[in-house]
Amino acid sequence: MLMTRFNHHHRGAAKKATVTLLFSRKFVFKSGDNDDDDDVYESFSLDDPRMRNVLDDDASSGNFFIGHHEKNGRGLYASRDVTKNESIFKKKKKKNDNNNNKAGGGTEGRQKPITSHPTIWNYDLECYLCLGELSKKKKKNNNNNNEEVSSDGRFCSVECERDARASFYETEQTMDLRRMEKYCEENELKFPLMALRIATRSVQRSFRLDANANANAKASVQFMVTQSMRKKLIKEMNISEEEVNQMTPEEAARRIRENEEEEEEEQARTNKKEEGAMSIDRKTMKKYANVAELLVHAHVDEHQMFPSWKEEHALLLQTLESCEKIRDSEEEKAKIRSVFDIRWYADLTTRFHLNSFKVEYPVSASSSSSQGDFRAMMEQTLTSSIRTGASNGSAIYAYGSMFNHSCAPNVNVTWPERNHLVEFVANENIKQGEQLTIAYIDLNEDWSLNVAKRRAQLEEAYGFVCECPRCVSETQN
Repeated sequence: MLMTRFNHHHRGAAKKATVTLLFSRKFVFKSGDNDDDDDVYESFSLDDPRMRNVLDDDASSGNFFIGHHEKNGRGLYASRDVTKNESIFKKKKKKNDNNNNKAGGGTEGRQKPITSHPTIWNYDLECYLCLGELSKKKKKNNNNNNEEVSSDGRFCSVECERDARASFYETEQTMDLRRMEKYCEENELKFPLMALRIATRSVQRSFRLDANANANAKASVQFMVTQSMRKKLIKEMNISEEEVNQMTPEEAARRIRENEEEEEEEQARTNKKEEGAMSIDRKTMKKYANVAELLVHAHVDEHQMFPSWKEEHALLLQTLESCEKIRDSEEEKAKIRSVFDIRWYADLTTRFHLNSFKVEYPVSASSSSSQGDFRAMMEQTLTSSIRTGASNGSAIYAYGSMFNHSCAPNVNVTWPERNHLVEFVANENIKQGEQLTIAYIDLNEDWSLNVAKRRAQLEEAYGFVCECPRCVSETQN
């Protein structure tokens, strides 16, 4: 499988380093009141006794912790020894935990994306939500079995159709996407459609004000243990500093979520104009619009923005304002323009460029009706890759965005279910405290054997000269 990820400021990873622990089971901050900083962290080495909070702790999250290195930037590190072929994000089994048959247990360790979108050229081949093969659904229909399948031809299963409708599709169906899709197809673009999906989901959430949806959204980004969270708990929610210091990140996130849900319900009651009326809740819409805000981005001043970005942004606004519940209301359109302004679009676009994964898997051989279709299957796969620049679709992942690069990575990226669920698997034994790395470039290409060409490719695409052990060693030799 081919995976591409863009990141401009992370350098090639070094193996040993003093790191800053960014997210652990307890809040870690410098002493003193520093209200001017959004995120303040305390630095210490991996052999510091305080690292016992995350190293070899049965309650820690999976096999990793998130740290910061002065040269490499933010990255993931092994919180214990990891064996080859072990899933990085699969949580360790607790003692006396015999409940191995929980629903969804087969997907443990696999990460759902913050958002994903199929490549526009492959709409007829892939699920509009999970990027899985539509041929699976068709095969079920042909077999005339009793398994429930999607009634909409754009989804691989009824589950995907339900999830899409509950998330964004119900609102999207009332929009006119033709101009946006035509523009993206003609210009071979994918990120404007990803931005539109995030925006559409935000609009639908703002209509629904669904408490369960709020909880699910928060659960997907619970690594947000930052100084800004601490400020909210103490200054806005009036919780004592002593109590905050004793909270786990999960508990803090839950308390903030409950407070936000109460505020949203109150706002919904205040904004309700008449029985049955639907009005956009701007606060909720803005919260979901910024779902990717913790991913690294490059700030671009408005006068330096590409003209194409402004054109894409104008199309996005036109598409959103074509929504059935928005098109006749200048008040609702004003809310749309204020939340999804050009600054939001530019920052989100750079986040896509720097953090997106290109999801690609070959067409399943089992989807062919006979062995004689094998050549046709391969031709279809190759044609699809060439037309789309090698993609079944694109996705961004919360933890996946935190891997640094190495030309000799110790982690492989896979899509074992042939959809947007990603799994990061150790390709060698990894020692506790060692940085977890993936490759940002295709190391299967012949040119990748040349260290100068690898470094040139990384510097051109991501803005850093790789200093990973492989590059350093090959340069010295």
